[in-house]
Amino acid sequence: MEEWLLDLVHTLGYLGVFIATLIESTFVPIPAEMTMIPAGILAAKGEFNYWMVLFSSTLGVIAGSLVNYWIGLRFGRALIIRYGKYIFIKHSFLEKTEKFFARYGGAAAFMGRLLPVVRHYIAFVAGIARMKLQPFFIYSSLGGLIWMWILLQVGFMAERSKENGITDISSLDMTLIAVAIISLFAWLIKNRLMKH
Repeated sequence: MEEWLLDLVHTLGYLGVFIATLIESTFVPIPAEMTMIPAGILAAKGEFNYWMVLFSSTLGVIAGSLVNYWIGLRFGRALIIRYGKYIFIKHSFLEKTEKFFARYGGAAAFMGRLLPVVRHYIAFVAGIARMKLQPFFIYSSLGGLIWMWILLQVGFMAERSKENGITDISSLDMTLIAVAIISLFAWLIKNRLMKH
């Protein structure tokens, strides 16, 4: 799958980046790092335009999230009512989910895009909870944009550091520190929300 994604990006360019990130933003548990860090390396080499990669990847994330949101909105409740008992999900889950998203929907949609595993399912759950489309779109898009930028920047600065030696190491370090801080912040918010 990793080789297929890389070939897709190399062959189709920005369209490949869009398709890969769209797939990664649905139920397929493929980490975005597999696409975005190599894309950042290619951008540093001048083979891709940095901003076009960020734009096309963010569009992919948005499209994938909307697909999951629609599936959750259209089919999620019926699936849980009919099959939830087989995977130990009770009907009360729907009520709790609706209340949770009514109170923390924006934060959940935003932070969900930054958390491993969670980002593949947060849109589906938002759809089940019938979160309003506009705030979901805004917060999910913002979270997706930030995550795509972080991964793109890691690949970009890693390649620049390799090319220029010590000169860009501080920039790479700052990017990695930003990743760590955002990940910690997202983890703390997730734990806080889960308590409620």
